[in-house]
Amino acid sequence: MAAGANVTITREANKDAQEFVLHINGARMGSLDYAVPEAGVMRIDYVEVAPELRGSGLGRELVQAAVDWARAGDLRIVPICGYARAVMTRDPLMRALLR
Repeated sequence: MAAGANVTITREANKDAQEFVLHINGARMGSLDYAVPEAGVMRIDYVEVAPELRGSGLGRELVQAAVDWARAGDLRIVPICGYARAVMTRDPLMRALLR
């Protein structure tokens, strides 16, 4: 990724999808799909970043954004996505939110 790139992660929720979206210089480059299937629970279904960005830490940043949002909403997390589960299991602060 080029130095000085404008990286943003936003939460987008509508009737069709709930996701955190990674944009770099305005282009969509990744996402984390989630659901809130019941009160107090967030389910992370899938994390994806563009192939050329894999290994850059941006997937972890998507997971961190979701964890921060869940923490603020007092939600426990069920990571269906193996990547999200691995990231959360390795970090004690994230691991505390696992259900």
